[in-house]
Amino acid sequence: MKTCSMVVLYEPDNKEIENILDYYDSVDKAYILDNSVESRETIVNDVLSKRSGHVKEKVEYIHFHKNIGLCKALNYGMKLAANEGFEWALIMDADSTFNTNVVNVYKDYIRENDCSKIGVLAPVHLHDRNLESKFEGQRDVSWAMTSGCFYNTAVFWKFHGFKEELFVDGLDLDYCYKINGGGDRVVELADARINHLPGETRSLSFAGIEIKYGVASPWRYYMQARAIVWLMLEYHSIKELARYGMKWGKVLFLFKEKKEYIKQLVHGTKDGINLWKDVHD
Repeated sequence: MKTCSMVVLYEPDNKEIENILDYYDSVDKAYILDNSVESRETIVNDVLSKRSGHVKEKVEYIHFHKNIGLCKALNYGMKLAANEGFEWALIMDADSTFNTNVVNVYKDYIRENDCSKIGVLAPVHLHDRNLESKFEGQRDVSWAMTSGCFYNTAVFWKFHGFKEELFVDGLDLDYCYKINGGGDRVVELADARINHLPGETRSLSFAGIEIKYGVASPWRYYMQARAIVWLMLEYHSIKELARYGMKWGKVLFLFKEKKEYIKQLVHGTKDGINLWKDVHD
């Protein structure tokens, strides 16, 4: 089985580049896709050269010279992977790290199971707001965050990859809606675990209970609202309607800097509607 990894960098710090070492030895090739303005190729090569057994041909560094978006960069990498005959591709966020060797867990699962109808093998994402209950073995899920997932390249292109208009947010949800609707599966494996950082965590105390919630920039709330509205309209999803309501609830009841967030949520809502209309007109 031929496997590869890919990560999209955007103005990364050295730690994010060093995180590539977590999975470098577990795959046959590493695609490093850089949306930064300035090239980081020299730094990447310096970091990887410190790894025993480093082979330059195992790495393909692609510099886009600007931020073309997460979706477009990953589609580019996945096309390269498919053309080179890789059957499975590990996609990692630059700031994610392994808690267990997820690639080996995935490989063992693939060897022991028929995965022809599995589009995504997913890890458990460990972070300080994770409220998921523990489980053993495997379970089918409706969606999985992109980072740490093993993507079946044949299934990926059957469903035309990530929707590039989403740019950065909602790509995982949109993709999982597509493959679930087409009869393929997203399978989460309990023994595959990654450390994930989904935004800044804040907390407040209410009736003696600590409530933790995530915070991102107003621009990210614009992108999230835009994506959620697209998903809500495209897939007639009650879940996305609830997610949209929760975004507004956080801003109105938890955030101090409400004005700019409200502005961006409204802007994102309008653009999400327009995106859906553009596709269906």
